[in-house]
Amino acid sequence: MAKLVRGSDWNSMDLASIGITLVLAIGIGSGLGWWIGGKLGNQTAGLIIGFIVGTAAGFIEMFRAVSRWNRRMEHQEQAENASDKVGVHENRERNGTEQAAVKDSEEDS
Repeated sequence: MAKLVRGSDWNSMDLASIGITLVLAIGIGSGLGWWIGGKLGNQTAGLIIGFIVGTAAGFIEMFRAVSRWNRRMEHQEQAENASDKVGVHENRERNGTEQAAVKDSEEDS
């Protein structure tokens, strides 16, 4: 599982923005629907339509934010796995070199 590093990038801010975005989308949609409905003569219908459109827009943006966060976590996990594999390979090479040096010193004795 990927490790979350505080402050490394926008992990926590991206996730925190989901709730704010959803509330703002619903509020803006409802407000615009109420205003447009008032101009057209039916505030209640405008409010309901604006609420539905705002809610849909908020959930779409929430899905996008979660998808971005998941992709970022997958990339981070792949990078960590790749660096772990390189580290293991380097340690094996280093241990092999050290063992060869020990054998050489034993042969010289």
